[in-house]
Amino acid sequence: MSCPRCRKQLVLHYSDTHRESNMVDVCAVCQQPDFYVRDEARKAWGLIFLLAGLVAAYWTYGVSLALGGYGFYWHFSKFPKLTVCYHCYAKYRSCRVNPEHREYDLQKMENFEKAIRNDRSSRDFR
Repeated sequence: MSCPRCRKQLVLHYSDTHRESNMVDVCAVCQQPDFYVRDEARKAWGLIFLLAGLVAAYWTYGVSLALGGYGFYWHFSKFPKLTVCYHCYAKYRSCRVNPEHREYDLQKMENFEKAIRNDRSSRDFR
């Protein structure tokens, strides 16, 4: 697999848990165990379909409401939650959600950024 930006070849290191049970526990790119879970951004289209069906329901005698409800259901079932790495932002789709992973935590990300800044400032460049 190659990086889409720089075209450099990437070597992915999948863990045994990822291969056997399709659950992410260690990042295949950066080998870090820190992840958060979020909704796929395209799920918003399901809400747009539902709202369009509600708006048009008056003129279509409720038929558009059924179509909007189907669009809502289709988008929420087609696009499950994403697992995202805190460090390299690698996104894992179509994986089982690990119960240890929570929603995005701003405090946790701030601690990671502080550690990176401390690491950069403590180096001695001569």
